[in-house]
Amino acid sequence: MTNHRPVSHIVASGLSIVAVFALTALCAGPVGAQSGRRAPRSSSAPAPTPTPQAAPVEKKPAAETRAALSFIVGIDRVANFTNIPMYLYDSVLRACGERLDDSPSVKVDIAHREMNRGEAAKRAKAETDSHIVWIQLRFDNARGLGDEDLSEIYIDYWVFAPTTAKIITNGRSYQQAYRGGGVIVMPRPGGRASLPYTEQLLKQAARGAAERILSAMDLPGRSVPG
Repeated sequence: MTNHRPVSHIVASGLSIVAVFALTALCAGPVGAQSGRRAPRSSSAPAPTPTPQAAPVEKKPAAETRAALSFIVGIDRVANFTNIPMYLYDSVLRACGERLDDSPSVKVDIAHREMNRGEAAKRAKAETDSHIVWIQLRFDNARGLGDEDLSEIYIDYWVFAPTTAKIITNGRSYQQAYRGGGVIVMPRPGGRASLPYTEQLLKQAARGAAERILSAMDLPGRSVPG
């Protein structure tokens, strides 16, 4: 005799199987999805680490070069009671001082006040570092106050040592033919030199005196005009 299961029992069994498969599928879905998921990449690059900057090095000011020699240059304007124009004294004083100051190892101060020989020696004794350069303008052949020839003016100079006022060197510097642009410039006709021409010759003589002073002090200088 054949046994027949009730239809309700078969249906219930079938529903149970379907439910098991459905549950399995639901559980497997999230697992599979998680196993295949990759971590998202960052879209922005990491910020660079700032490099610390070294503190700027402070430059020390260069030490000032100390002059090897110091000069105070003065001139006597009234000792000879001559008719030499005052501006010639000033031109000679500046020309001598500027030539001495051309040397990088020399410091020069100009004494604008009147200075006779006694004052020059006294000033030298009061100085501890500076030598005194004292200048006079003189006539080679003075023939009276109204008859001086400007071409006969020459320069006398003395250098006094500081503290002792000892004479280091002295000498004379004469006017010579002035060369302008390679051409010898002659004085105006008539035997008398013009003031502008005489001024140029005396300035050249003053520079020559300065060069002789530099040479006597064992300092470099240009060749003395011949």
